[in-house]
Amino acid sequence: MRMLIWVIALLLAAPAFFAPALAQKTEAEQTFPDKNPEASLPDKQPEKGPGGSDYAHKKVEVTERGEKGKKYWLYTPAEPAPENAPVVAFIHGYGAFTPDGYIEWLHHLCKRGNIVVYPLYQEHRLEPTVNYAPNSAHAINDAITWLEEDKKRVQPLKDKFAIAGHSAGGVTTANLAADWETLKLPKPRAAMPVQPGRAFSYESKAQAAGLIPHSDFSTIPEDCLLLPVFGDSDTTVGSYCAKKYFMDATKVKKENKNLIEFVSCDYCRTPLVAGHFTPAAPEGTADAWDWHGYWKLLDGLTDAAFYGKNRQYALGNTPQQRFMGKYSDGRHVCAPRVWTGEAKVDPDEEYSPVFDRSGKRLKAAEPKKEESNEKREPKGDTPGRKEDKDEKKEEEF
Repeated sequence: MRMLIWVIALLLAAPAFFAPALAQKTEAEQTFPDKNPEASLPDKQPEKGPGGSDYAHKKVEVTERGEKGKKYWLYTPAEPAPENAPVVAFIHGYGAFTPDGYIEWLHHLCKRGNIVVYPLYQEHRLEPTVNYAPNSAHAINDAITWLEEDKKRVQPLKDKFAIAGHSAGGVTTANLAADWETLKLPKPRAAMPVQPGRAFSYESKAQAAGLIPHSDFSTIPEDCLLLPVFGDSDTTVGSYCAKKYFMDATKVKKENKNLIEFVSCDYCRTPLVAGHFTPAAPEGTADAWDWHGYWKLLDGLTDAAFYGKNRQYALGNTPQQRFMGKYSDGRHVCAPRVWTGEAKVDPDEEYSPVFDRSGKRLKAAEPKKEESNEKREPKGDTPGRKEDKDEKKEEEF
């Protein structure tokens, strides 16, 4: 009788007893609807790691120097001020004459412990494109010299130098990495051209004949960590330049370079568009694109180049590199596509945006291949967070 009572009690308790084990269901075993209008993107910056908020410094000090096309903004970490720090040059998009459009990203880089140089490189919109790289190099070298002239200032670690840039600045980033010796720059340890483009067209032929000169990318150093990035719905510049830098940087070791394509999707009510302006980060606009996307990639790239850590967040087609956060319902935000160093891509391949700027789908959705390639949406009511809303804005980046 006692045995029977014990068995009945055990059966009644079984659901609670086994609940922890049942809760261990893996991500791949979970099921989600094809669309969920009620889901939303992650709304908090990670507390630590690449893209995270575990900053080493509380304050950013800003200095403006130079004139005309050789003017620049210099950001140095403070509270506490380090004795020395790596140098990251950030090269803006066409017509971004002040740092305001990228200010959140610049402050993020600086508070992580980097000296950040933001060259103007364009006195005006008609600045000859041949001046972009020399003007940027002049600003970077002047910033380093100015810091070194007073040992009370944060001293630049010239052996820890990286370059990142967006749009026309992405092209200039690749040119600076290729021509670093001629321009008397420190040797670049990392380079990240983001949505690089030489013309206001996503057609490969237009990009191939673009207005900004191209350097010989086979001269990018073999130990430089190279990460060109483009979006699948970039109606401004497409994918040509990013693919070209990846393929033409033949000296860079295969394990040191990847090519990344951010992916658009419409899992939620408003589609998330991987367009041309998603890297922009005006004050108060940082979101999952930044924390899990651009910031994370550049943080991981510079951490790997400068300190030999966090490489998996930027290179290797790893889960950490592809992770873009989770929707509020637990589904993975759509992961980027990654090509590792041995891959072959064709820059001349026809590029077709998946979405237009209004959020209208232009191409049929591709069959879902894996859980890591899930869908995502932007915060707010307008398609493609940070996407351009009119033709005038296109001219600013």
